[in-house]
Amino acid sequence: MTERPRFRPIMVEQLPSLPRTCSGCALGEGVRPGLEADGNAAKWARAAQQEWGLCGISAQVGAELAGYLLFCPPLHVPRSGPQGGGPHGADAAAMLSIRVQPECAGVGIGRQLIQATAARAVRMGLAALEVRATRVGPSCALPPVGFLTATGFEITVAHPVHPRLRLDLARTVRWRPGLLNSALGRLGDWVRPLPPEPASRVEPAAPTRWTDAHQLIMEPAIPVK
Repeated sequence: MTERPRFRPIMVEQLPSLPRTCSGCALGEGVRPGLEADGNAAKWARAAQQEWGLCGISAQVGAELAGYLLFCPPLHVPRSGPQGGGPHGADAAAMLSIRVQPECAGVGIGRQLIQATAARAVRMGLAALEVRATRVGPSCALPPVGFLTATGFEITVAHPVHPRLRLDLARTVRWRPGLLNSALGRLGDWVRPLPPEPASRVEPAAPTRWTDAHQLIMEPAIPVK
C-alpha cells in the first residue's frame, strides 16, 4: 500500500456498508457492527451520532475501506456486548470496535485510527478513550492489549484475560506528544477549518500541543465501500 489513508466520519447510514465480522469475533461471525438483527442502527450508534455527530471514523485508501473504529458515549455501551459491564468513565468515549482490513495490515492503520479518534475526542471535549481488550484471540471488538499499550493506553482495571484500558488525552499530551503530533501533522488531508465563532463566545484553552485540534473538523462523510 503506497497511498496514504484518508480519515472520515462514519454516520449511522454507513454502518450497513461496513464488512461483516470474521469467524471467532466476540460480536459473533458474519455480524454487521453497529446494526441490530433487524438491520436498523443500534441504539448506541444513534446516540453517538446525536451527541457527537458521528459514531466512528473510517480510514480509506482510494475508494476502498482500509479500516474503521467505532465508539459511543459511555452511558450507551451495550451491556451484553464485549465492552459491557463497566466501569466506564463519564469523561471518555467508549471504543466498541476497531478493525483493519487484512490487505492493509502492518502499515500503521490501526495506530492512525487511534490517533485520529484521539484528535476528534479532543474537539468533542472528552478526556479519554476507554476500551476492554484481550490477551488471547483478539478480534475487532476486543483489541489486543499489546497494541493498545503501544499506542499510549494504560490498564485501569486489571484482569488476566480482558483488562480495561484508558488513553488519558491530557497525560498523552504531557508524556507522549508525538502520538497526537503525528495525527495533527496529517489533519490537512481530512479536515477543514471551522467557521469563525461569534466574538462573544469564549472557548476554554486547550492543552499545549492540542490547541489546533479544536479548530478543525473532518471532511464530509462519503459512502464506505
